[in-house]
Amino acid sequence: MREAASLIGRAKKYLKSSRMLLVDGDYESSVSQSYYAMFYSAEAVLTEPIRKEA
Repeated sequence: MREAASLIGRAKKYLKSSRMLLVDGDYESSVSQSYYAMFYSAEAVLTEPIRKEA
């Protein structure tokens, strides 16, 4: 769980950066930062074990 939380924190940092770049009109860099936000979010999901419903 700690690793996933750390990865989500990293994703939020990249998303915040992406928004700031978008407002500044730096679209290419904004897309790059958005990619990393998505990447770390997906990695966080994949680090969690699969739970089986009863």
